[in-house]
This record gives sequence, C-alpha cells and structure tokens, in this order.
Amino acid sequence: MTALFALAGALIVGASDFGGGFASRSTSAFRVAGWIQAFSALFIAVAVWLVDAPDVRNADLLAGAVAGVSGTFSFVALYAAFARGQISRLAPVTAVVGAVVPTVVGVARGESLTAVRALGVVVALMAIALVTQERSDGGPSSTPASAFALATAAGLGFSVFFLALAETQQDAGLWPLLVARCVSVPIVVVLALRLTGSLSVERRLRLILIGAGLGEAISNVFVLWSYQRGPIAVAAVLGAFYPISTVLLARLVLNERLLNIQWVGVALALVAVPLIAAP
Repeated sequence: MTALFALAGALIVGASDFGGGFASRSTSAFRVAGWIQAFSALFIAVAVWLVDAPDVRNADLLAGAVAGVSGTFSFVALYAAFARGQISRLAPVTAVVGAVVPTVVGVARGESLTAVRALGVVVALMAIALVTQERSDGGPSSTPASAFALATAAGLGFSVFFLALAETQQDAGLWPLLVARCVSVPIVVVLALRLTGSLSVERRLRLILIGAGLGEAISNVFVLWSYQRGPIAVAAVLGAFYPISTVLLARLVLNERLLNIQWVGVALALVAVPLIAAP
C-alpha cells in the first residue's frame, strides 16, 4: 500500500502545484500559499473526523507542527520558483532533492531495499533527471539561477516535511496533518499581509486556488499514509513522481513543449513504478 499511496499522492499534488505555480504568475506567491493552505486546512478539518484515531500522542502532534513549518516554507519557495521560470524544468528539481534526502535517511536507518526495488529507485531518479532537460539554442536561459535555487530550497523543505510525517504512527489518524495546517496557515497569512498588505486575489484565480487546496489536502493524506507504512525510500521515490502531472499540465496549459528526451523520462517513470512497488 505504501507504493499506491505515494504514487496517488504524487500525481494529485503535481496538479495542485501546477495550479499554485500558475496563479503565482499573476499574484504574490505568499497570497497563493495562503489561499491554498487555508482551503487545505478546511478540507483536512472535516476529514480528520472521518478517519479513526485511537491513539494520538504528543510526538505525533509535534511531528505535525514541524511538518507545518517546513511545508509552509517549501510551498512558498516552490510557487515563487514557478513564477520565475519554466515549470516543467523546476518541478523535477524539487522532486529530486525531496526524494534523495529521505531515501538516504531511510537507508542510513537500516532500511533494506531488494535488488528489484533498488533498480527501480535508480530508474526513477534517471526518469526525473531526463524530464528536467531543456533544449539549448545558445540564447539566454528561460529559467534563471534564482528559480533553481528556490526549487532546490523547496525540495529540502519538503524533505523535512516528509521525514516529520514518517515519525507519526497510524493510530494518530489525520491529526498530524491538522496540526500542520494549524501551524502553517497563521504563518503564511501573516507573511502575506506583512509583505503584500493583502490576501486578495483575482476572481479568475480563486477556483484554481480552491481546487489546488483540495488537491493538496487529499495528496497530503496519501503521503502521510505512505510514510507511516514505509519504507521511507519507497515512499520518497514514488512521491517524487509528481512532476509528471505538473509537466504534462504545463505542456497543455502553458504550451511548454516537451523534448523527446523528456518523453523518455516519462516512459522510464512508468517502468520504475512497478519495480519500486514490487515486494
């Protein structure tokens, strides 16, 4: 179930991230994060009562708080990166960083990978790397270095988010996620008000942000379940597949064209999934 939850969460959050990045091209990334986090919190506040939670411990709530702080930082950095450069290149950068760090931590903790799963991890990282490729025509880069720096920072923040969720137990239900939102929403709202003076966004963006908030909430539930059921390395690598949906939406909506080598990356990703999910 770890593989299924991780992959489902990845594909859903990829679409949500595209929505946030798209909106950030028209307004502040802080406002975008505020709207998405707020609606995500509302959905999780309802869902938390629908999932059994027989044993919620202080450690679970603390881990949720850590996830909330790191998640806020990560999403703001990611949306800001998307606003500055080519989404189809930046999303995989964040994904690679967000996958490698938890994988290394999992292996360092003594998690063992079968030969098939190890092969799947290698193929998956190759796939993500190929999806980042961009045609070089000798002209100026369409993606500045600052955007790559923000994307990398977002990946590091997501690593902390994932590892914090891995410290929670299944009996805690969705309470760690609710705590994460109770921490993240005030932070991002205060930042948005202090830095932009308002939380208002154009009407045409509101449905996008509400949908992105719902997508983030659903994906976070799947991510939580995948990390609770482990191994961390499997959850991390399959969770890094979210650029597939992000890149495809960037192609369809923004006409960011995919190179042949990028399509090879997508194909390799499809090969990696059953390898990593293998028992």
